[in-house]
Amino acid sequence: MKKLTIYFLIVHTTMLFITGFGLWFILHEFFPELMIDYYFVIPLFFYIMGVIFIFRFRRTPIDEPKKMVNLYMLIRMIKIFLSFVIILIYWFLDRQHIRNFAVIFIIFYLINLIWETYIYMRMELYFKYKDKQQKNPKKSIEQ
Repeated sequence: MKKLTIYFLIVHTTMLFITGFGLWFILHEFFPELMIDYYFVIPLFFYIMGVIFIFRFRRTPIDEPKKMVNLYMLIRMIKIFLSFVIILIYWFLDRQHIRNFAVIFIIFYLINLIWETYIYMRMELYFKYKDKQQKNPKKSIEQ
């Protein structure tokens, strides 16, 4: 599990760095009117949430898949709530550019949704693989 966690952290960091810089470049070069002052908050928020997501799943028991699904749904709900709070805070700080901030935030949210689904699928496959490995020695002992 440690190798899988390190792999996810490296890929998550790389993915968010490329996405963050790429979207910033596109906005800066092609849509400068959409650029916002606190752009760095958006990739930072999703990076921190992704790291929490990865480390939280690391502690999920392999033999209890219902807990993994419940944890996944709980993290999604927390992320939605925190996203709303971040957008609300930005709205209080800079009402003029809230539309631009919300659009950029939603783009990041959709990209991150795809990425988290990939992580979840890989972790579930890993848990099924480990569960199968643990069950096979028991079958050979019984026979």
